Amino acid sequence: MTAKLRVTNPGEMEIDWQLQDDRELILNQVDNAIALFDSLGRLVLFNKKLAQTWGLQSEWLATKPNCELLFVEIVARGYWSVQQCEQFKQALQKAQSESLSFYFEQSNGVCLEVYTALTSNGGRLFTFRDVTIHQRSQASLNAEVRRLRFLLGLTERLQNSNSLQEIGQFALTYLVEAMNAAFGDVKVISGEGTDRQAGAISNHVSTQFIASYGQPVADGMQEVLDRGISYGEGLLWEVVETGKPLFVEDYANHPRAVKGFRHPGIGQLGIFPIAANNGTIIGVLTLESRNLQKLQESQQQEVLLAACRTLGAAIERAQAQENLRRVNEQLEYSSQLKSEFLASMSHELRTPLNSILGFSDLLLRQQLTDRQINYVELIEKSGQHLLQLINDILDLSKIEAGKVELNLEPVRVHELASDCLKMIQPRADKKRIALSLELDYRISKVLLDERRVRQIVINLLSNAIKFTAERGQVKLSGRLAYGSEISGDYRPDCSPVNESTPYFCLEVKDSGIGIPKDRWHLLFRPFQQVDSSLSRRHEGTGLGLALTKRLAELHGGTVSFRSATGEGSVFRVWLPLTEMRQDLKTFAACTLDPDGDCSDAVSLTAGGKRILVVEDQPFNQMLISEVLELEGYGVEMIADGKAMQERISAAGLTPESLPDLILMDIQLPDIDGFELMRQLKNHPAWQSVPAIAVTAMAMPGDRERCLEAGAVGYLSKPLDLNLAIATVRSFVS
Repeated sequence: MTAKLRVTNPGEMEIDWQLQDDRELILNQVDNAIALFDSLGRLVLFNKKLAQTWGLQSEWLATKPNCELLFVEIVARGYWSVQQCEQFKQALQKAQSESLSFYFEQSNGVCLEVYTALTSNGGRLFTFRDVTIHQRSQASLNAEVRRLRFLLGLTERLQNSNSLQEIGQFALTYLVEAMNAAFGDVKVISGEGTDRQAGAISNHVSTQFIASYGQPVADGMQEVLDRGISYGEGLLWEVVETGKPLFVEDYANHPRAVKGFRHPGIGQLGIFPIAANNGTIIGVLTLESRNLQKLQESQQQEVLLAACRTLGAAIERAQAQENLRRVNEQLEYSSQLKSEFLASMSHELRTPLNSILGFSDLLLRQQLTDRQINYVELIEKSGQHLLQLINDILDLSKIEAGKVELNLEPVRVHELASDCLKMIQPRADKKRIALSLELDYRISKVLLDERRVRQIVINLLSNAIKFTAERGQVKLSGRLAYGSEISGDYRPDCSPVNESTPYFCLEVKDSGIGIPKDRWHLLFRPFQQVDSSLSRRHEGTGLGLALTKRLAELHGGTVSFRSATGEGSVFRVWLPLTEMRQDLKTFAACTLDPDGDCSDAVSLTAGGKRILVVEDQPFNQMLISEVLELEGYGVEMIADGKAMQERISAAGLTPESLPDLILMDIQLPDIDGFELMRQLKNHPAWQSVPAIAVTAMAMPGDRERCLEAGAVGYLSKPLDLNLAIATVRSFVS
């Protein structure tokens, strides 16, 4: 079926339809509204859909109203606004010679797409397509996409952002729009019981926050938010107590409304609980709406609940982070106080110990009776015991504070083990205990901190001899082992162990009294002993095993043991050999250890050298003078920092008047040793005189501070006299 359009004369269109009876049927089958206007703007063709779309009479349409009249009628029936009609006509004028596409969203909710095309004789064909279903589907899809993007964005911010303000603002920006709210805010609950408060928190680092959106209606609202809402004031506490959302239609006139929020401009108010993981309400979300649609009838309830859950997690995490920050601050402060106390204690204890041990050493160099020698040796032994206790406490504190760094170097295993046995042999001989050594031939050198591992072995051997009866046995072993072999032992920690990791296993086995299984958990704890009763037979502080464990862990290893009451114990230290899988090509030469034994120092003549000693403690002055004079040195003594400063700046200095060496105490009255050494270093005459720091400062970094100030050497109190003599000789020889 075809139709032909033919123009019979200008300004007039004659329509000759073939199959005239089917014309109406064809047009009415079309789902779109169709209107054809001639070149004079008269409606010459339409279908029923056109009449149905706006409720127009077919008879009126048949009168061929012009385009302008049809649009006026549609506006009069309320489908289009005057503004929409004007915009449409303006668009038509601009597109007189072109096709046009236009979109209407009518007052009855129907969405129309209008397509216009020019005919060959100057007329215009309008096609009105109902796209309501499509638009609603698209709008629903867009809303769902926005909802999912919001939830995804909220989750991402919860995971990646530490700013509660950012998370809250992001949530409110979406919720205020999605819930058709005029403004909203988030309040955080702080405090306990009746002292709780819901308030606005500023942007500084805190566990609480508030993010506000929009323009507050009442002038005093922001002030109230900043001040906080006390417990019992306002309706939000009902939400906190019940855990259920609350909706108020006329908040301004509600008897429990907060005074600063009583304003006629406030519409419906919704208060929603923000819960923690355990269900406790830790915040509230408030949304105000002036829309006709009630908040509780909004389609976004699911999103709102999800946002409250996420905000709850964010608040909870921030509160945990804030609590952790406060705890860390307290721990750091406590650690600082502890370090300061230990430094002070170390100095105060080492100073008198220096005199006790020093004069004991001097007495032993004199002609004494056997009884006197015995007394002096007991004094020295007690002093050494006290010094060892101080060193153990400081070592443990330094390790726990993370201030100990290992000096890793290739160490010959056989030499290390043999030296440790030699050091412990006298104690074993007193109890007639048999010592033995067994080493794995596959391991000759191991990368470790020799001084620290020596400390580990001596601690284990000392404990073994202490708790082994006379004529018992103690065996030291060193072998290659793997992580899988640790599983059968008891370990004081649960750190993971790789079964394939190679270890250098140091083992001390004894035939001693053993340890009851119910006391195993006390081992490796500082100041804890298996037998802490007043009637105990074995002395000690309980620091040895704790130090052993910490030192093994510093090497990346662990400790373990086995024990049976009455049969003995086996203690093992596992030091990883991860870095030793290839042969070592170099071996560090032995150097003088400040804590080592220098009893074999070669005697040198003093040669008339003069030594200036700057020391304020009388006992220390006497000790150092006595030691130096016995070595044949001339000694000049200065007792305070101010006098030393005057000596440095004195006029008429000659090379002959300068000493050959300076022994400088650090903690001096008036001016400390650091400042004096800096002045020496910067003085043209004195800078050639070497200065050795002699101090009770023995904390980590003290030696480096002394050297940085200008010292050429460092001696810690209590003085090891052999080491002190050897050090002095090395600089004045």
